[in-house]
Amino acid sequence: MNETIYDLIDAIKEDKRYLQFKEQSLKLLNQETKELLDNYQNLLQELDDLKKFEKYIDLTQKRQELNEVRKRMSQNENIQKYYQSYYKINELLDEVTKIVFKDISDSLDTSGYKL
Repeated sequence: MNETIYDLIDAIKEDKRYLQFKEQSLKLLNQETKELLDNYQNLLQELDDLKKFEKYIDLTQKRQELNEVRKRMSQNENIQKYYQSYYKINELLDEVTKIVFKDISDSLDTSGYKL
């Protein structure tokens, strides 16, 4: 069974959707894109940390900064292509999961004591 699983993994790694996903993942390391993603993560963390004090401070400016970064991310070609490839590889993995586990619960008796 392990050999079959490894064959499946190898087949997925050779699929064009997986290869495109890996290629697009590397493009996220582009300096401009990486800085944008790092800035986004930092703002998210900062906003999360500041939420504890939301009663005492105004977070409007931080939220506006975060929205501006999100807007820039939505316009970044590398990020957009990454998400497109991410969705495609997930569709492939969903298909594989459905095929592998199709009717498995019907074929295996997993009944036991009703608690």
